[in-house]
Amino acid sequence: MTKDRNIGVAIDFSSGSKMALEWAIDNLVDKEDTLYLIHVKPSEGNESRSSIWSSSGSPLVPLSELRDPDLVKKYGLKFDPEVLGMVDTISRQKEVSSPLF
Repeated sequence: MTKDRNIGVAIDFSSGSKMALEWAIDNLVDKEDTLYLIHVKPSEGNESRSSIWSSSGSPLVPLSELRDPDLVKKYGLKFDPEVLGMVDTISRQKEVSSPLF
Protein backbone atom coordinates (compact mmCIF):
# COMPACT_ATOMS: atom_id res chain seq x y z
CA MET A 1 0.00 0.00 0.00
CA THR A 2 1.27 3.48 -0.91
CA LYS A 3 2.35 5.63 2.01
CA ASP A 4 1.88 9.37 2.38
CA ARG A 5 -1.61 9.32 0.90
CA ASN A 6 -4.16 12.13 1.13
CA ILE A 7 -7.53 10.93 2.42
CA GLY A 8 -10.57 13.20 2.62
CA VAL A 9 -13.70 12.61 4.65
CA ALA A 10 -16.73 14.90 4.34
CA ILE A 11 -18.23 15.75 7.70
CA ASP A 12 -21.22 17.83 8.79
CA PHE A 13 -20.97 16.68 12.43
CA SER A 14 -24.09 14.50 12.15
CA SER A 15 -24.01 11.03 13.65
CA GLY A 16 -23.77 9.52 10.15
CA SER A 17 -20.76 11.60 9.20
CA LYS A 18 -19.06 10.77 12.51
CA MET A 19 -19.58 7.07 11.74
CA ALA A 20 -18.07 7.63 8.26
CA LEU A 21 -15.05 9.33 9.86
CA GLU A 22 -14.66 6.48 12.33
CA TRP A 23 -14.89 3.94 9.48
CA ALA A 24 -12.25 5.79 7.46
CA ILE A 25 -9.94 5.95 10.48
CA ASP A 26 -10.38 2.23 11.18
CA ASN A 27 -10.22 0.99 7.57
CA LEU A 28 -8.37 3.47 5.37
CA VAL A 29 -5.99 5.71 7.26
CA ASP A 30 -2.47 4.38 7.67
CA LYS A 31 0.71 5.67 9.24
CA GLU A 32 1.99 8.94 7.74
CA ASP A 33 -1.14 9.58 5.65
CA THR A 34 -2.76 13.02 5.66
CA LEU A 35 -6.40 13.10 6.74
CA TYR A 36 -8.52 16.02 5.52
CA LEU A 37 -11.88 16.67 7.10
CA ILE A 38 -14.02 18.39 4.50
CA HIS A 39 -16.45 20.50 6.48
CA VAL A 40 -19.82 20.45 4.75
CA LYS A 41 -21.95 23.23 6.08
CA PRO A 42 -25.53 24.03 5.05
CA SER A 43 -26.16 27.55 3.78
CA GLU A 44 -27.14 29.85 6.62
CA GLY A 45 -27.63 32.99 4.59
CA ASN A 46 -24.12 34.27 5.31
CA GLU A 47 -23.36 35.31 1.76
CA SER A 48 -20.22 37.29 2.61
CA ARG A 49 -18.32 34.24 3.89
CA SER A 50 -19.72 32.07 1.10
CA SER A 51 -18.61 34.63 -1.50
CA ILE A 52 -15.09 34.78 -0.09
CA TRP A 53 -14.74 31.01 0.05
CA SER A 54 -16.26 30.46 -3.40
CA SER A 55 -13.20 31.93 -5.10
CA SER A 56 -10.49 30.70 -2.75
CA GLY A 57 -11.95 27.64 -1.07
CA SER A 58 -12.27 27.28 2.67
CA PRO A 59 -9.14 27.71 4.75
CA LEU A 60 -7.02 24.80 5.91
CA VAL A 61 -7.05 24.83 9.68
CA PRO A 62 -4.36 22.70 11.38
CA LEU A 63 -5.50 20.34 14.12
CA SER A 64 -3.41 22.22 16.68
CA GLU A 65 -5.46 25.39 16.08
CA LEU A 66 -8.88 23.74 16.38
CA ARG A 67 -8.68 24.01 20.15
CA ASP A 68 -8.76 27.83 19.97
CA PRO A 69 -12.40 28.92 20.47
CA ASP A 70 -11.77 32.31 18.81
CA LEU A 71 -10.42 30.65 15.68
CA VAL A 72 -13.29 28.17 15.57
CA LYS A 73 -15.76 31.05 15.86
CA LYS A 74 -13.92 33.21 13.30
CA TYR A 75 -14.23 30.57 10.60
CA GLY A 76 -17.75 29.56 11.56
CA LEU A 77 -16.71 26.03 12.45
CA LYS A 78 -18.61 23.86 14.87
CA PHE A 79 -16.52 22.71 17.82
CA ASP A 80 -17.23 19.03 18.34
CA PRO A 81 -15.22 17.33 21.09
CA GLU A 82 -16.05 13.84 19.77
CA VAL A 83 -14.67 14.57 16.28
CA LEU A 84 -11.70 16.45 17.71
CA GLY A 85 -10.95 13.47 19.97
CA MET A 86 -11.10 10.98 17.09
CA VAL A 87 -8.79 13.07 14.92
CA ASP A 88 -6.42 13.85 17.79
CA THR A 89 -6.15 10.16 18.69
CA ILE A 90 -5.46 9.03 15.12
CA SER A 91 -2.87 11.76 14.65
CA ARG A 92 -0.93 10.45 17.66
CA GLN A 93 -1.42 6.71 17.12
CA LYS A 94 -0.66 6.57 13.41
CA GLU A 95 1.35 9.78 13.02
CA VAL A 96 -1.32 11.14 10.70
CA SER A 97 -1.33 14.76 9.64
CA SER A 98 -4.89 16.06 10.17
CA PRO A 99 -5.90 19.51 9.06
CA LEU A 100 -9.53 20.56 8.75
CA PHE A 101 -10.50 21.78 5.31
